[in-house]
Amino acid sequence: MKKITKYLRPFVQPSLAIMLSLLVGAVVIAIANENPLEIYRIMFRGAFGSQYYLLTTLNRATPIIICGLGAAIAWSSNLMGIGGEGQMIMGGFTCAIVAYYLPGPPALKILAAVVASLLVGGLYSALSAWLLEKFEMSLAISTLMLNYVAHYFTMHFVSNVFLNTVGDRKLIQTELLDPSVYIPKIFEGYTLHYGFVIALALVILMWWMNRSTVFGYETRMTGYNINFCNYGGVRGRKIMYAVLFLSGSICALAGVGEVLGNQYRYIHNSYVSTSYAWIGLNAALISNYNPLGVLLTSIILAGIQTGGASIARSTSIPIEISQVIQGCVTLFISAKIIINLSKNRKKVSK
Repeated sequence: MKKITKYLRPFVQPSLAIMLSLLVGAVVIAIANENPLEIYRIMFRGAFGSQYYLLTTLNRATPIIICGLGAAIAWSSNLMGIGGEGQMIMGGFTCAIVAYYLPGPPALKILAAVVASLLVGGLYSALSAWLLEKFEMSLAISTLMLNYVAHYFTMHFVSNVFLNTVGDRKLIQTELLDPSVYIPKIFEGYTLHYGFVIALALVILMWWMNRSTVFGYETRMTGYNINFCNYGGVRGRKIMYAVLFLSGSICALAGVGEVLGNQYRYIHNSYVSTSYAWIGLNAALISNYNPLGVLLTSIILAGIQTGGASIARSTSIPIEISQVIQGCVTLFISAKIIINLSKNRKKVSK
């Protein structure tokens, strides 16, 4: 019984936060003179009610899971960066350029595109570590600003150097990649690709790393008390650079999955409008940085998005109800963080 409780513990906090958010959403739906139970039934059916909807939800959850894992490893080490969006942008852009312009067989193109994207995303994240070390710049502020840098940097190069002039002129996008470098679909005729399998493997890998490796132990201990770790021989500077580099590489992998698995090119603003990185950060926070909790929460949050679209098609409730629910999730996360900080300050003062 204790083992079952131990394994279920990571799912308790995400489930509670999402249930509270759904209750708030139910109040909003009732104010709009609709039946909350009926609306949520339609939402559930639109997210998980058939093979098509389920696979669509899992496909949407894939980049959220990966970005959530990238955020989890940084935040669990008390490195509270919010640069996942910029790292995803840089990773996706690099992947599209390398996969299109590099000559050679498809296997070489895929390998080079993935490796280059991970390096670019990791180094872009490590830049914020350097700014923190050299100038004591707030990690939250520097990573947020780097999101905008990545957004406009890639916009410039796509618009003026790599723009596709044959397709839709309204979109700022690169050239369409050759089908030989696409990530295969898991089921014929559906959108879900093997990037989801990679995301699951990454969840397992990070869960194992946190529990069974020296690096995982050091990152956790650094998050608890960096001064104690420095006293005990753990070099906090080294851990900071390693963690932020790994976090950026993971978020860049989400961009790789979108380019090779869904869009087959880099489309400017597509990662910003979908908010994959921000939803992934929410998933990491409400699951207390546990990889298994990130997996569950990401799928539920993706289901709220796809189910919200189904509500908008079938009822008078607008699609923004899903944003209301996600906003409540963020609110409860913020409340939890503030409460924890307040408790820690009281302990220190005593």
